[in-house]
Amino acid sequence: MKKDFIVKMLCIAILFCVAPPVWGQQKTVRQDGVSLTYDSAMFSRITIVELKKEPLPNARDRLNVHPANLLFLFYKNSQYMGSIKCYPLRDWSVDDLKAAYPELPERVLALTHLLHDRPTLPLRFADGTPKELPTIQNQMAGQYFLSHVRYLEFLWGSGIAFLVQYAQDSSEYAVGSRLDYQIEGLTTDKKIAVSAYFHVGHPDLPPTQKDEIVSDKKGDPIGEEAYLKYLRRMEALLDGKSEATFRPTLDFIQKLVGSLRFENVDPGGWGSAFDGKEVVIE
Repeated sequence: MKKDFIVKMLCIAILFCVAPPVWGQQKTVRQDGVSLTYDSAMFSRITIVELKKEPLPNARDRLNVHPANLLFLFYKNSQYMGSIKCYPLRDWSVDDLKAAYPELPERVLALTHLLHDRPTLPLRFADGTPKELPTIQNQMAGQYFLSHVRYLEFLWGSGIAFLVQYAQDSSEYAVGSRLDYQIEGLTTDKKIAVSAYFHVGHPDLPPTQKDEIVSDKKGDPIGEEAYLKYLRRMEALLDGKSEATFRPTLDFIQKLVGSLRFENVDPGGWGSAFDGKEVVIE
């Protein structure tokens, strides 16, 4: 009887881990010439924000200057799931793009070269630490964990996708405690950059709380050397997992980003038009 019970529980666990998501009605939202199609069973609310520009020399936060951009925020019930940002790579409202947004041209160039040259990724330092992938916006944190890195082709352009964890300090965060699936892309005409982040998990990762620290059996930090080995081991673990076994599936996020369409868009004019307006869709 005990054996039968264990078998039944194991079957339930397997079903829970690998069962595909339930698909609902496909809905399309449009704002400022940008449209996106999503599954209503996965997201109960989308908030679209027309973010104001923050150029130098008068930016409120000089470490986070950026052009006006269109932000899609995704929620399941009240829980934040992820976001997609559309960054204009031109801004007619400023006289000098590089003076207003010093890092933007360099970041666009780095991402352009990466998507053109397509080196095998991730590149690593001698100790195995991954070299950072270029992103359009300043993360103000380091990429200390990278897995499932791949190039993507979309109808609107191309991009790179990767599992990542960021940190602003040397804390030994557990893999899974702040794990995101990120996509960075450029439209074919190089007018818009797309940056997407979604929280993801995997059933084979040990359960963790947000920002949980890896510790030894005594509850003490494991130390830098052991932590680096732990990170590389966890990267290998997740690299060996199918995209379909993550929650949400990585393929689902790819398709969501790929559903973006840009019709009669003038992103260079967003700088003088966007003033923080929000649109909520439920």
